[in-house]
Amino acid sequence: MGRILIGVDAGTSMIKTVAFSLDGEELDVSQRSNPVKNPQPGWDEQDMALTWRQTGATIDDVVTGLSEDDEVIGVGVTGQGDGCWFVDSEGEPVRDAILWSDGRTAPYINEWQADGTAKRAEDVCGSSIFTGTSAAIYRWLVENEPETTEEIDTVFFCKDWLKLKLTGESVSDPSDMSLPYVDVETGEYAEEIAETFGVPELSGKLPPLRPGTEIVGTVTPEAAARTNLPEGTPVASSLFDIPAMAIGTGAIEPGDSSSIVGTTSVNQTLMNEPNTDPEGVGFTFPLGIEGLWTRAMAAMAGTPNLDWILDEVVGSRDFTEIESRIESLPPGTEGLLYHPYLSEAGERAPFLETNARAQFTGLSPRHTEDHLIRAIYEGIAFSVRDCFEHIPSESDAVQLSGGGARSEFWCQVFADCLDVPVAVPDGAEFGAKGAAMLAGIGVNEFDDIADAVSRTTTISRSYEPDGERVSQYDRWYGLYKDTYESMFEHWQTRGEILANLDDGDE
Repeated sequence: MGRILIGVDAGTSMIKTVAFSLDGEELDVSQRSNPVKNPQPGWDEQDMALTWRQTGATIDDVVTGLSEDDEVIGVGVTGQGDGCWFVDSEGEPVRDAILWSDGRTAPYINEWQADGTAKRAEDVCGSSIFTGTSAAIYRWLVENEPETTEEIDTVFFCKDWLKLKLTGESVSDPSDMSLPYVDVETGEYAEEIAETFGVPELSGKLPPLRPGTEIVGTVTPEAAARTNLPEGTPVASSLFDIPAMAIGTGAIEPGDSSSIVGTTSVNQTLMNEPNTDPEGVGFTFPLGIEGLWTRAMAAMAGTPNLDWILDEVVGSRDFTEIESRIESLPPGTEGLLYHPYLSEAGERAPFLETNARAQFTGLSPRHTEDHLIRAIYEGIAFSVRDCFEHIPSESDAVQLSGGGARSEFWCQVFADCLDVPVAVPDGAEFGAKGAAMLAGIGVNEFDDIADAVSRTTTISRSYEPDGERVSQYDRWYGLYKDTYESMFEHWQTRGEILANLDDGDE
């Protein structure tokens, strides 16, 4: 009989459920789309009920595929962080969730940066406030949908909603609630945060905090019917996707660094004490387990930059063929640079600017479609380097995961651009794996995180930096930074012009 751990990773665009053996092997994977609604330009929302139905379907797929002799001993759920997910007193959605990528609160963020509100909050929670911050979204709801906030009983996040549906228990953990509700030093709620944002009643709508390794409930009869999980299966509190992925890749010791090149580009280093340098940008999350924090710089857009050019210009996703073409181009793409600030909400790391937008610079007649593509690969790698340079810890290696890690060409670009060895762990679904490992600790299958990693994690591929290419990338990286640092005033002017046009002021 096989003892199985189930990991669920509810991302922004895709929900994945994975069955893991106790040695970390991915036995089965099911995925379903998690559609994003855009009721207005720059607004991103999700149907919470649909997210649950899609999650239930992926769990059912995986459980149904197990043999009769297999036993599911625990479930861990991770998911996208930030945004605002909310239920009423009956545990039902009040409205569609507003996501971390939503940009409607930009005027609040700009005002709070100017008047010191953002800094007061950041001094407590240790992380920078941005457009997708939960409390900012709640403030927007108070002023624009007061009838919605009157119905809200609990404000939490994506994984917490799914745990509620699995167990009937409404709980979260310090990592997910840390921005902005948790004191970065203590890992407990900071009562003053809600008042800082002018919504003091919000403090009474936050769920209890439970460590990520704690079993917070068991699968209910209703959830068992939808998921095919045995009733009574233990479910762990878990962590949200950024730290869950770090654990899943094996980056668990203070000083270990990892980069997730996916929908967002998340770059983080684990620490044994909170460090919030530099102030005003990035995130410091208390994990709430084993005295660990992570300092993260999470850019708003990672692989969507590449998706954009492949869909809108190239019309192909044959990565093998595309990368075979662009590999022959030199580092720096013959003077064509790309800044990957594609999100409608601007950028949040390694700087905070709601008006920032993506751009090519240095375009000339010699440049072809292949140059444009390679410039985007390199622009994302430059952004990752920029993010790590804003984390107060020098890393001698980086664990790489996410969709970008599937490309051997791109992995080598990262190694050359960062000038450190890059390691890609065996497997593909590291968020789900991290959640499953936490559940394994919760049911006493693993002693602690180190034991879980030693028993489940191996390195599949490694890439060493090439000295000549490192030297070339260093020169282009300096220009990359100088160029975007000159753009802030222009970005703001562009935003003002667009706002005036939207208001009908020609």
